[in-house]
Amino acid sequence: MKLIFCLLFLFQAKNCKPEAIPASKAASRQQVSQVNKLQDSYTINSVDQKAVGEKIENQEKIKLLKNILKNSFQREVERPYMWDIFVSSNDSLLQFYKYKDFMINNISFKSYYAKINYEDGNYQCILLVNESSDAPYNSMIVFEDLKSEENYQRHSEVKGDKLQIYLKGPNSQNLQFQVKNGAFLDYFTTPAIDKKWGKGKNDSEYQLKGKTNNNLKTGYWIEKKYSIDYNKNVIEDGNYVDGLKDGNWNYSPEGPVDKVEVYKMGKIVKVYYP
Repeated sequence: MKLIFCLLFLFQAKNCKPEAIPASKAASRQQVSQVNKLQDSYTINSVDQKAVGEKIENQEKIKLLKNILKNSFQREVERPYMWDIFVSSNDSLLQFYKYKDFMINNISFKSYYAKINYEDGNYQCILLVNESSDAPYNSMIVFEDLKSEENYQRHSEVKGDKLQIYLKGPNSQNLQFQVKNGAFLDYFTTPAIDKKWGKGKNDSEYQLKGKTNNNLKTGYWIEKKYSIDYNKNVIEDGNYVDGLKDGNWNYSPEGPVDKVEVYKMGKIVKVYYP
């Protein structure tokens, strides 16, 4: 009897072969795998005109997007090449359109396509926004293209949770960010930063000085950066926690502190003028 059961078991095992996966399904699975890899690594270096949606007409939305765009420009230390977008003669020319969504570090970002048609040139850009956050770090300009007497470009490369910004224009420096909890945080590869560049004896000097922890700004920092609001370089100083401004931040355009912004983990909770 045992011999019969053994023979039956061997016969069933021989006939229970793994189910073959059709070539079409195997190819489909491979394509899905490739798409997942592309989501972790891709380049934004052009505008997909087919993805440009309806024009934004709501004035409150336009005002909000202009503020977000300005905050994104002010993440740069040097004066942004397109700082004059916000002067009164150009401000009314700026148009926004809905654009596609992007995934970075498993977070979905809405994006908007913006453009200006000048008499002597054309400018366009792509602005990413984390609309679930109201922090100043929730946005980034990932593409720019100016066709004029002087050409200027910006494009971006996403690799996992890192965003590398490449700027092509006069005196431009590349930027690197880490996307963490839906925010774009300045990313460094050294434990401390002490940079000065520019002419050094007038308002064109730039400065960054502070320490990092896990590649992000931490503790007390002093930064001399261009401010669109003041239209000049301004000394900013205050504390960072895990790459986010926290506590009192002082803004000094002429020596004395002119403005203080109070932050709580990257969000402004109060502004006053001493």
